[in-house]
Amino acid sequence: MANDDHPQAAAPAPAATATAAPAAASPSPAEALATAQQVEELADKLSDCADSIHARIMRDIRRHQGQDVPDPEQAAARALLEAEMELRQRANRLYGDAAACIVSSLGQPQQRLIQLTLDAADKIRRITRIGDGITLVARLLGLAAAASTGQVVPILAALERLKAQLDVVAVDNAPAAPDPSA
Repeated sequence: MANDDHPQAAAPAPAATATAAPAAASPSPAEALATAQQVEELADKLSDCADSIHARIMRDIRRHQGQDVPDPEQAAARALLEAEMELRQRANRLYGDAAACIVSSLGQPQQRLIQLTLDAADKIRRITRIGDGITLVARLLGLAAAASTGQVVPILAALERLKAQLDVVAVDNAPAAPDPSA
């Protein structure tokens, strides 16, 4: 576990997108997951989140400077490493299945979807409570799984759960208010 190299599967070449979206119902390019390219963009961001998870785990391990890592931290690190691997696998499946995962009526802008994943990657790097991190990673896995269905309702539910967890993490990591009596 002390090795900084991590198994990161090379992302498959993007699928040809010329025939991915039906010509009859061409959604607005701003609408999330409306094209294979947008699904691939989500997969890219999920892979970035997996990179953040790995970097965070390695930083936490190095913090012990060669000393024994307490059992609870080892267990949390193992769980996060397993989640990292699963997130990479799901992202890779999204690359391969991009055309099948197109959602024509999500009603969400692509930028909001991408911003949520960017926020998640940032929070993973700076999170202070390990439980928040584990739940945040679970929400990312849920989003990846929902996106692979290509169905609106599971994707919207996963987005809301991710947003709610990001809000929890923001509150838990907010600086303490100054003591008014000081």
